[in-house]
Amino acid sequence: MAMEVIKVVDEAHESPISSIAYNRVLKELYSSADGDKVIRVWDAKTGTMVRMQKGHKGAVTCLAYSSTSKLLFSSSIDSTIGIWTDKGILLQMAPSDVGPVHSLAWDSKHRYLAVGGNAVMLLFKVDLAEARKMAQQQRSVASGLRDGNMTLDARQILKKIFPPFRGPDFCHTDIVSCMIITETGKIITGGYDKCICMYEFDKLEKPKEAFQRIRKCHTAAIVSMAYDTFTNSILTGSIDGSMKVWSLEGRLLDKFESINDQPVAVAYVPSTNMYWASGRFGRLVAYDPRAPANVTQYVQESSGLDRFNVEYMYAPMGTDMLLGASKQKQLIMWQYNHMGAYRTFRKHEDWVEGVIVVTPSKEQPDDEDEEAPPDEIFSCGADGKVLRWQLDVEQNCDVYVCVEEWQLHSKNIYVMVYSAALNCLITGSEDTTIHLHYLHNTVPTYNDVPLPTEFTEHEGRISGLALLKGNLLASSSFDKTLRIWDLTTMKPVACVFNAHDSPLQCLEYCEERDELATCAMGNKVKIWNVKRPAQVKHVLSLDHADTPDAGGDDEAAGNGRGPKTNMNWLTKSDIAGLPSATGIVLETIQQANRDVPEVTQVRWVAFRHCWVTAADDDTIRLWNPDGHKLQQFTYTGGSVQSIYVDNTNRLLVAAMLNRTAFVYDLDDPMPLARYAGHTDVIRGIGYIKDCDTYVTASWDKSLRLWFRPKDRKGGGGGSGAGEGGEGKAMNMLLLEYDEDEEHFVSEYEKAHPLEMPSALADRNQRKVMQDMGLLDEDDEDDAGGHGGAGGRKKGRGRGAKLGAEAGLGLDTAAPDVQGSLGAKLDDLGRSLLSELNTIAHKSAVGRGGGGGGAGDMDERGSTRSSQVPTGTLGARSVAGRGGGAGASGATSRLGVAGRK
Repeated sequence: MAMEVIKVVDEAHESPISSIAYNRVLKELYSSADGDKVIRVWDAKTGTMVRMQKGHKGAVTCLAYSSTSKLLFSSSIDSTIGIWTDKGILLQMAPSDVGPVHSLAWDSKHRYLAVGGNAVMLLFKVDLAEARKMAQQQRSVASGLRDGNMTLDARQILKKIFPPFRGPDFCHTDIVSCMIITETGKIITGGYDKCICMYEFDKLEKPKEAFQRIRKCHTAAIVSMAYDTFTNSILTGSIDGSMKVWSLEGRLLDKFESINDQPVAVAYVPSTNMYWASGRFGRLVAYDPRAPANVTQYVQESSGLDRFNVEYMYAPMGTDMLLGASKQKQLIMWQYNHMGAYRTFRKHEDWVEGVIVVTPSKEQPDDEDEEAPPDEIFSCGADGKVLRWQLDVEQNCDVYVCVEEWQLHSKNIYVMVYSAALNCLITGSEDTTIHLHYLHNTVPTYNDVPLPTEFTEHEGRISGLALLKGNLLASSSFDKTLRIWDLTTMKPVACVFNAHDSPLQCLEYCEERDELATCAMGNKVKIWNVKRPAQVKHVLSLDHADTPDAGGDDEAAGNGRGPKTNMNWLTKSDIAGLPSATGIVLETIQQANRDVPEVTQVRWVAFRHCWVTAADDDTIRLWNPDGHKLQQFTYTGGSVQSIYVDNTNRLLVAAMLNRTAFVYDLDDPMPLARYAGHTDVIRGIGYIKDCDTYVTASWDKSLRLWFRPKDRKGGGGGSGAGEGGEGKAMNMLLLEYDEDEEHFVSEYEKAHPLEMPSALADRNQRKVMQDMGLLDEDDEDDAGGHGGAGGRKKGRGRGAKLGAEAGLGLDTAAPDVQGSLGAKLDDLGRSLLSELNTIAHKSAVGRGGGGGGAGDMDERGSTRSSQVPTGTLGARSVAGRGGGAGASGATSRLGVAGRK
């Protein structure tokens, strides 16, 4: 949850902005400034000025837009009220007859316009029939069908229905600076006389019964007012630097003093269910009314609260937006995003490498009436510290505070698990040790001897930990070993040397099958049987290569790497000639071009009884326990850095290299939500059931909470599905889209690469190599090229190509003399490459199944967090290629109708 900045208009006016209104249908914003006689209209999507509306002879003081009547009302110190259509046509400039007008409020239920002046309040009935008639007359004048010198009755649209409310018995004794009209039928005004005045709609014919004054509400003038629709209360901001909360009966509910040393502007956005106020130096301050408590530090970063010096705020009713004006004369537009970061916590001084969520045991386990304690968070960092976070139950606003920190290692802590049986935190570090930290501070004994608290047998970084049955612990390391330990005796039980031919990267335990899964720097995932802990047995390998021979020879297959080929001859060769059979050349190119995926993560999905793996080929695969591939689907964002299986909600959360995380429902592998906001790679994920949120840990030194996406079948989706806004579709701006194309290249584009025109034949060789994946965009940049978006990004752990392949490119030396051996070789090479390009293109078309359509394209993901709305996304499934022995799965391509 976050109020994200979606648009900023710089230098909107020459003087400080005094009033803002919003047209949620046309997505237009109206603004006026001190001393300015015109109204400026802005396109909320682009931030460009649409028009200027002139008509007032004095400064415009207040604006109010009615979405029901499609009219804009403006007040001015020239004692008039302007009535405008949503197209900018001035219908009337109605006189107020009470002097300068300072405030306006619109009641959509009764179609009343409340007007505040100097110690006076007026109430007008808006005649919409007359307004439509007047608009038609104006259009006739504009089209030349009617004389433009005609005069119109100034009171045709605004009709005064009650005498002015003035004097100390019926109104303020000073300027009426702000006013609102509640859903319950009350007009509430604030004034420079420090008072709040209330008027009951049903009793306006009897002013004495309708009127109520609350005196000495502030120690200085009231300048801002907002309506909390959730609790049916009123917020007031004053020149005295305070914000107060009032009931509709006039009782003071809460007060927040010393917020600012300047006048305080206040606003309430129903979607957030929070109060917003302009604090010191104009920085926005956020208050959670449930506590109530100041939660600014937990939402400041995601909402951009410290970026602007805000002096004025307005939250349009019926939207999830907050509009502000800064001291620098900027117009700022915030929009509520339910999938934005709900809370941000900072305490780590270095990278955060991992996070786990622990449910503490009850103090008296046998007591059924005792409530389970709230979840706790443990986070580990690159400085070797572990931090313990607990929910601040007193504030009751989903805030976690760091209560303890321990220095457990001298280097990075990469993995961490919690043993409920021992009430112990177990960590693995780059210093090659495994440490046990008992939370009750009591080290258990064995034969009356205190047990050691560390395992030191590993010789490389600890990359994985898993708790097994029987109080056992499994660990994996960069030393290529898989070890099992007895936590009761702190003795080693078993060790598998050279479990893989490269450092182990991930370890996962399946309790129901009593199996361990490991992956290293290759395309294999190995499954180990640990039913006999002393005799760990390798039972299965999950091969991520697309074809059985993709691993090359036996040695290469064991490493998960394909054969390497010197391709230098493709551009120029020192040998006497080239092979005449193009089939041999094509086979060599295909072998060199083979892109064997490297597995980065493996997890057991208990609710589906299958393994899930992620590889750096932008594909997530599901495998049954027998090693047959069930399903695979592609994703965007680079290689997966962390996977969390949410068995409670039957969801999968994957964090990508591009600093975002996606939430998947494996029954429909279209991402339900996208979490964006971290400024560095996400390294850990957990689920907090008390808040129904996910927690992520990142190298940006922060922990962030994110709301779990609502079920699409239940109608959830979009910003309006948030707290305080469920079941109500909010009017919102279209989110901007990511301009980075490298993660959003469709299968159609990959299968049908652009071909160089014959006029650019001197660059055709390089283009062919790039289309086949033999050259990266970086290689072209080094050669002075202008590469496009290109294919997928290199995955984590991918080795560099051979120097000969990396050196492919155009020779910058002088061309060979016509008729020489070098020139003939160049001509022959071009001919072969052209033929190979044609063959490869036809083969790609055959595999792709034809031309494809717009649905095959990926829409570029939003740069902000988002939840996928119902009915806007579609998945295209095609037959997948076998991923192992007897494997036959389906490949689901994530697609979005349309493309920006």
